[in-house]
Amino acid sequence: MKKIIALITLVLLLSACGTTDSTLKEQGKSDAYVLGFHDGRHSGMKEEGNNFEHYIRDEQRFNENADYRSGWLAGEAEGKKLQDQATMAGNVAAGTYSGYQVGKEVDKQTDYDKIARDAVKGVDTSNMDKLEKN
Repeated sequence: MKKIIALITLVLLLSACGTTDSTLKEQGKSDAYVLGFHDGRHSGMKEEGNNFEHYIRDEQRFNENADYRSGWLAGEAEGKKLQDQATMAGNVAAGTYSGYQVGKEVDKQTDYDKIARDAVKGVDTSNMDKLEKN
């Protein structure tokens, strides 16, 4: 159970590890770059399979404004990276949970005689009595 909580925490941390608009502004990026980055990041996440995101690109700005285009391409790359990380962490969490559930089921089934009886339930075992006599 602790592993599941740790993995959920990891997923939440990874999803929060994106470049912020304020960070871009502090780096001296223009408003057009920041807008392009924002649009590109959503688009990159959508391209990597996140159905909760939308592909966003202002085609006119992309074609005419170098800052918007540069920001969009950088944002798209980050969006793809973030989505890949989130998908990988989700898959690990799902695998851990599945393993945890299997372990719980195995722990429940320690009565091997009951397991054997259940396995042959509905099967005619009358001839097996003859085997014991030999």
